[in-house]
Amino acid sequence: MLSFEEVYARFRRPVWSLARRLTDSEDEALDACQEIFVRVWKGLPGFRGEAKLSTWVFQIAWNHLRAHRRKMGKQPFMNDIEDLDRRNHLADDQPDPERRAGATTMVAAVERALARMPEHHRLVLWLRDGEDLSYEQIATVLDVPLGTVRSRLARARASLKDLVEGS
Repeated sequence: MLSFEEVYARFRRPVWSLARRLTDSEDEALDACQEIFVRVWKGLPGFRGEAKLSTWVFQIAWNHLRAHRRKMGKQPFMNDIEDLDRRNHLADDQPDPERRAGATTMVAAVERALARMPEHHRLVLWLRDGEDLSYEQIATVLDVPLGTVRSRLARARASLKDLVEGS
């Protein structure tokens, strides 16, 4: 049986990242994370392992954040590109300044493109590519059919490519 401490250590960063992406401030994200992990703590004794632990935790997080968004009447995604640029620096060991500038420019273009995409596209991209969840896990977390996950992911990737190339 997993202890809460193990679950928290494993999922605190990904849950924080999801909360930060879907709330308007770090304070809101912190409050949301606290509520999410209280729910995880309360639910852990009943976790039977029928789903992967990551799927279960992300489902709790997603459901809480979706309810939080409805309650606050806000758009959940932080749209401040300058803040994203300050927080998400690209680590590049290459000494070539021109190469670093190109990589930084590409990261900024991707972040601008992501900010312009619909939330459901950003979220499915993050869950698949950022958190490496399977299509089945994403379907469970978002409570949508597997085909919806596949189509959203395909559309999101195509949209991201078009937006980055157009910038």
